[in-house]
Amino acid sequence: MRRNDITSKLLREFYLKKLLSKQEIALRLKCNITTIHKKMAKFGIPVRPMAEAIRIAMRKQIIKIPKSKLENLYLKKKFSISEIAKKLNHDRSIIKREVEKHKIPLRSHSVIMKLVRSKNKIKKSVLVRLYYQKCLTQKQIGEKLNVHKETVRRLMKEYGLETWKKSEISTRYLKFNFSGNLEEKAYLIGFRIGDLNVRLSRSKNLIIARCTSTKMAQIQLFKNLFKKYGHIYVGKIREDRNREFLVRLNRTFNFLLPKKDNIPKWVRINNKYFLFFLAGYTDAEGCIGIGSKNVAFLALASYDKNILKQIHKQLIKIGVECKPPRILVKKGHIKSDGLVYRNDYWRFTINRKSFLLPVLRLLKLRLKHRKKINDLLRAEQNIIKRNQKTLPEKNSLRYLPV
Repeated sequence: MRRNDITSKLLREFYLKKLLSKQEIALRLKCNITTIHKKMAKFGIPVRPMAEAIRIAMRKQIIKIPKSKLENLYLKKKFSISEIAKKLNHDRSIIKREVEKHKIPLRSHSVIMKLVRSKNKIKKSVLVRLYYQKCLTQKQIGEKLNVHKETVRRLMKEYGLETWKKSEISTRYLKFNFSGNLEEKAYLIGFRIGDLNVRLSRSKNLIIARCTSTKMAQIQLFKNLFKKYGHIYVGKIREDRNREFLVRLNRTFNFLLPKKDNIPKWVRINNKYFLFFLAGYTDAEGCIGIGSKNVAFLALASYDKNILKQIHKQLIKIGVECKPPRILVKKGHIKSDGLVYRNDYWRFTINRKSFLLPVLRLLKLRLKHRKKINDLLRAEQNIIKRNQKTLPEKNSLRYLPV
């Protein structure tokens, strides 16, 4: 309903002469204070400054705040006088006057400072986001939040937040612990023995694994193996068309450091782990293909005489008939490019289709090198097309669990 009875003359009388507040005018005229706002704006009645309004209110003592309200805000909710003034839209001096009038004890300076520190305290969620998710250092967090790095350190300790180990912050990128999966571990040991150079950093806090190759499939395999544990560095192409790829890992990868001509015992005594080791070694040193006589084969060639003999022995145990490894190139032989073989170079081959096929099918589930997988599929099809009738009965081979 429109209030046509609220005229300019009436408002000027109440507001300018009698010095009533807009709230008081609204109470007298039984309307909302918003109506008074609009009418005064319509009639061009100037609003008095806040300072003047406060002086009038204090002189007339029209601003009265209940004691219970002040006790709730000041004592229970721990608001400061300035915060209460802002909340109630009053001047700070009015709140202080009302607090003193109600004989509410004011806080001491030390208590005020303690409250200020607690209110400005950095939340745990903020530290978690900046430290763990955005990977900022304690110093960087302090600079961002305008506090000293020791404050950040103290709060993290108070919240029970673990700091990164030295090995995890000594480079730009974070390192993550090895998963602990024994199948993955067996594969990585096989791949490491075959194709990785692994060493400790100078600080002995990090493990550096590197490899060189001209093949993008090999680089992609390296990335897939280690990208969840650390940052992968891929170098520029060199004059010999090779490029280096490298990852820095934490000390949970200590099992990659030894390079011995020997398969670990825990791998040899477990057929499942042995197959994962064989897959890793095949991805590194193996060749799966179809020979000149249209015969599929799997070949492993390296200086690792003992490992090749152990692989042969394990395959014999599971029913795979194959010839033992033999020397392919003798020690001291000089290649056309001038490379001298430092030791005898050995080769181990499986090409009898009745035993090669089940081995390929077991490796197919465990190989990770994209080209080796494609080569395996072609070899598998070659065997099937050549002669399906000569495939062995299931009883003639002790199949391993897939």
